[in-house]
Amino acid sequence: MSKTFPVKKYQIHFRVDQKEYESIRKNAARAGLTISQYARKAMAGDIIVEAPPADLNYLLCETKRAGSNLHQVLRKLNILGIAHPLELERCADDIRNAMNAIYQTYCPENRNK
Repeated sequence: MSKTFPVKKYQIHFRVDQKEYESIRKNAARAGLTISQYARKAMAGDIIVEAPPADLNYLLCETKRAGSNLHQVLRKLNILGIAHPLELERCADDIRNAMNAIYQTYCPENRNK
């Protein structure tokens, strides 16, 4: 399936000095955008955030895997009568808090969800 892009038929031209250009270029790179994309967002008043690190998905997957393993161990301990249900809930809260911290740090658009 081919993806269709909106036609952009209007152009805006302006000049900047070298210092401004370098600042725009660096900010665009940090946001993971081209200079054109960055300029459009900035002029439209959109919030521009720094792009998450490339290894974010790996970090999230590893955190989820570790949390799942911990959850299984704690369930077994609870079945054996070694772990208290409140301790299990505290551990689950810690895992949820860690995941939320990662999402809020690297995915600001998810903060209000």
